[in-house]
Amino acid sequence: MKTIFFRSAAITALSLSLGLGACDDKLNIDPLQAIDATTALNSEANVTSAVVGLYSSISGSNLYGGNLIMVPELMAADGYINFQGTFANYRQLARRTTNSENATAQGIWQAAYQTINQANLVIDALPVVTTPALKARFEGEARFIRAAMYFELVRLYAKQYTPGTTNTQLGVPINLVPVKTSKEASVLGARATVEEVYTQVITDLTQASTLLPANNGSRASRFTAKALLSRVYLQQSNFTAARTQANDVIVNSGRTLSPTLQSVFTGRNTSETLLEIQQNDQNNAGTLTTFFSSIGDLGRGDIQVLSAFANQYEATDARGRLQLIYPGTGRNSFSGQLRSGKYTTLGQNIPVIRLAEMYLNRAETAFRAGDLPAALADVNRIRTRSGATPLTAPNLTLATILRERQLELAFEGFRIHDLKRTGTNIVTTGTPPVIIPITSNILVLPIPKRETDLNPNLVQNPGY
Repeated sequence: MKTIFFRSAAITALSLSLGLGACDDKLNIDPLQAIDATTALNSEANVTSAVVGLYSSISGSNLYGGNLIMVPELMAADGYINFQGTFANYRQLARRTTNSENATAQGIWQAAYQTINQANLVIDALPVVTTPALKARFEGEARFIRAAMYFELVRLYAKQYTPGTTNTQLGVPINLVPVKTSKEASVLGARATVEEVYTQVITDLTQASTLLPANNGSRASRFTAKALLSRVYLQQSNFTAARTQANDVIVNSGRTLSPTLQSVFTGRNTSETLLEIQQNDQNNAGTLTTFFSSIGDLGRGDIQVLSAFANQYEATDARGRLQLIYPGTGRNSFSGQLRSGKYTTLGQNIPVIRLAEMYLNRAETAFRAGDLPAALADVNRIRTRSGATPLTAPNLTLATILRERQLELAFEGFRIHDLKRTGTNIVTTGTPPVIIPITSNILVLPIPKRETDLNPNLVQNPGY
């Protein structure tokens, strides 16, 4: 539904940027009946509001307020978590029976492209911003968020980037100009290659890292962009570049690990986080707490933490049953099952990028480069923070580093992406267990049917 989608995106972007009401009937009107985009963003004050709107967009339940964190976990749930809820769209993802009409796959796609269009509108309107520092910061924030959206889209809706190849496999459509009119919305774009999408992501993040200030409050800063660059390079297996960016963040950002991992999730904008989704009790997506939390703690108890995974934590490790994995309460069938303690209140902030990830990126890339002492030091910095026994050189392997990564970053949206980049197949927990190749088509989300029906240039992924 390319045409319909971009009309919706244009209206949504304008509504968010100007703080207008956004009831459904207003979102579906034609742009010609709405506020003209050129008029809407014709002042520095309006562009300022539009940038704030970008953060509101990524906070939604389809993006970092929920699905961009939850879906990568559900897609690689085996031996880790179990989805036992009644929502068919999530159950399909966890059981790998997704089809092209899956509501979650459609919601992520549409919300991401709406946000991209909003970022494009901001960049297009920058000439009206007369304060140089403000202009640079706004461009940096828009480029950062646009890059983040394209990165998430290409990881979910396309095959994994393969180092040393041309990566001509189909990625996602790239649009760098704002959609303001029905005529512009009628352009039916085709999918760019995976290589082209990653190139655009890196270009935007590199520029953002030069435009953004070192400190930007709770919003994206220079080091937020560098941290995301490290994540992108790691996904590409560009280990040297990933290590360089992670090291820059660790050494120069001024961020420090919080005293406990639990405090990262119970606190707000802690010393460890480089980007958080800002929420409160009145304004929140609520998605993660709803699904991860126990019924007795405001949630539905839909996502169970499996004992096989919880048992990988040492008894003294606060990331496990000591603090962050607990027996649920509520409905009899769910009572006593394990839950994640990372998401327990509806109004809590959601960490999206934090310093611990940079230490783990640096540890893995140092190990791959043969710098074992550096890798050991970084892994143990993470382990000792939570009370786990420090590793010793003889038992430091790539496998132990990747295991530490899962223990630290569990339930935060990394699982399927890490399995793909490391070429690790999924082994089901059934009898007998079945090996699902990590390159399988069923581990790539479908392009929403509504999009392909109205855009013949938009090729569907194999298997859908």
